[in-house]
Amino acid sequence: MNGEIAQMIALTCHGNAALRGEQISPFFPSNSTCQYCDCVKFVEITKTLFRGQREREVAQTPDSWFQYLVKNEASGIRLWRSPHNQTDMPDRMLAGFVGGGGTWTMEVVLPSGFSALWIARWEVWNQDAPNNKIWRATYGHLGDKERSADAESDLSEISERLLAALRDIRTFSEAQQCDGFTRCFDEAIESLTSSKQSGYHKDLAPEGSIPPVAVGMLDACQSGWVFGGMGSWNDMGFDGDDQVEYERVSEQLFEAIADSLSCAATASFTVGRV
Repeated sequence: MNGEIAQMIALTCHGNAALRGEQISPFFPSNSTCQYCDCVKFVEITKTLFRGQREREVAQTPDSWFQYLVKNEASGIRLWRSPHNQTDMPDRMLAGFVGGGGTWTMEVVLPSGFSALWIARWEVWNQDAPNNKIWRATYGHLGDKERSADAESDLSEISERLLAALRDIRTFSEAQQCDGFTRCFDEAIESLTSSKQSGYHKDLAPEGSIPPVAVGMLDACQSGWVFGGMGSWNDMGFDGDDQVEYERVSEQLFEAIADSLSCAATASFTVGRV
């Protein structure tokens, strides 16, 4: 998956652990989602005259943001995705790029009955930065809204839908002799059906902060995320009925992965709660 989404998942899971008072390892710069980030900061965004906006920094690092949330008596973080799905360009076609694949939002649940909404902005600040830390990530608080209803998702059901989508696309991939992609789908299926982890990011959630089924889902989504740019699954085309099936299994998997990522990350909010 792209780095922006991976980092929001990790922030959600680690933030929820911190809000429960658990001891967690320092997030920045050691978390794998920060590998290519020169900085990760958090700002309040307010409107100004003439349709401008002003940013006020509230935390210089994710670790200080977690303490900022504790100070503001937040009770947890949920992760949501709002699809764009433009008629000429489905979300999966842009999912490999920063800001693509829909809008991902962290909803910080506050004691007032409202929630604070935080979104990411990633920018390249120096293509030649040392250690390839070319990105600067800024998370902006865009405003508050009424708290979303507590609706705990059935992780097992979502995991089964992801597994079915992976098996469908694997069958198509094998029939089309897309061996490299078939291996990706095999690894993803194994993540859901065994305890083996193949994904690059193995520190998206502190140990014990999400249920085992959610751990498998996050790992499977990494192996099954084939929606990049040139040379990716998105870059292929077929003839006739094969193209129709390609579109079907691709859309099905992308939506299953998107739902799995948001629900698995949000499970870190509900775990251990009565």
